Amino acid sequence: MTSDFGPNAKNRVDAEARRRRAAGGMPFLGLSLGDRPLGEAEVRSMYFAMLALVIGGAPASTLRAAKAVEEALNGPQPEIPDGGLTSPGEILPMFYLMRGAPDLMRRDPEEVQASQANSACSSTGMAALAAIRARRRMALAHKVFALSAEAILAPLEHFDPALKPLWGDPHEAASLDSFARWLAGATTEGRRPYQAPVSWRILPRVLGQGNRGAAGLIAAAERALAGMVSNPSFIEGGPDAGAPRAVSTGGYHNAITAQAVETVMANWVDIATLAQRQVVKLHRGDVSGLPDRLLPEGEKYWTGRSTSYIEFVGNDIIDDMRRLGEPALLSPAEAGASLQDDVSAPGLIACRNEAKVAVLFDRMIGILAATASHALHIAGRDPAPPLSPFLAAVRRRFPPVIEKRVLGEDAARLAAALTDAANSESDLLTDDDMADAALAAEDGR
Repeated sequence: MTSDFGPNAKNRVDAEARRRRAAGGMPFLGLSLGDRPLGEAEVRSMYFAMLALVIGGAPASTLRAAKAVEEALNGPQPEIPDGGLTSPGEILPMFYLMRGAPDLMRRDPEEVQASQANSACSSTGMAALAAIRARRRMALAHKVFALSAEAILAPLEHFDPALKPLWGDPHEAASLDSFARWLAGATTEGRRPYQAPVSWRILPRVLGQGNRGAAGLIAAAERALAGMVSNPSFIEGGPDAGAPRAVSTGGYHNAITAQAVETVMANWVDIATLAQRQVVKLHRGDVSGLPDRLLPEGEKYWTGRSTSYIEFVGNDIIDDMRRLGEPALLSPAEAGASLQDDVSAPGLIACRNEAKVAVLFDRMIGILAATASHALHIAGRDPAPPLSPFLAAVRRRFPPVIEKRVLGEDAARLAAALTDAANSESDLLTDDDMADAALAAEDGR
């Protein structure tokens, strides 16, 4: 580099100044604070994005730098607070990441190099992680809502694959295919002879939009990882590109993934709202055709032998989701006391909020799964055969209510298991489930 950074960008630096700068290491060791550290997977995802940056060549990094990132990726992860990270160029989390990869700062000042520090590594990594989890959450959502459809004996025509050419949407078609898989072999006897409430009828369309959002985030994360650059960036040069040079660029500002993450987050709110509606309706005998409040025959709700009143819990969850689901727009405030750094990158706020909303989503669909399970128990019915293993997995965390107990503890156990299933294989979501849960491509192919 031949110029300084931040408020000193107008100053030129020579080899001796670069040597002193390299010897001093990162200017700050860590400035942020929050409620708790980011998860290990989140921090590791940032190093993964940093590796994509180094391999891509924009920072003109050396093999030694690539190995330093590889070692950081495979080693113990530094603790990064989950708050106070929003900044221009995502520099605040970089102070922690660089401390976790000290060899990145040990360089020959004569090396041709741009920068690893000014980039979108943090938001790109977290968005990629959210994309993986979004696909898994959509697979879980289809299983939970199929179980709910069996609880109320919703007409199978609401999920008829013959609707695919009428709707003409690949993501809604994928949703119809998922319901067809989980409802295969469902009984046709005694099913509701008229339409189910809207919250069941519109499931393939609303979950289809969930599929679209997940596919869009996957595509955005792939583009962001492939296009990782830093400030400054090194242009190799060539016959059509002119002389090799380092250029100052705003390419580190990731404007793609924040909006893609927020689309997914909005879908979590909408889908969870359907779950909350269904929990309420399943407890109303005049709507569901089930025993009122899902009580054993002849009992009153105060005996506690039911999931009755758990429907109130969802109100708090949905309210929190809606407040956290606000878009992370560019801040109208000046970012900091700097002549240069006047606009913060919103990607980290979007990713952090989506992660919180997603956990709340797990809680809401967990309550629906528990309610549908208990409804089937009260009705003395089994679901469609493909749902039987899933129902058994739900009941291992939240058994049908035979005697009065603290239902919130079981609901928390099931919600935590759903969150775990969004990260890795479990009895709630197996690898075979995921193999059959392909999303349509973002362009609809």
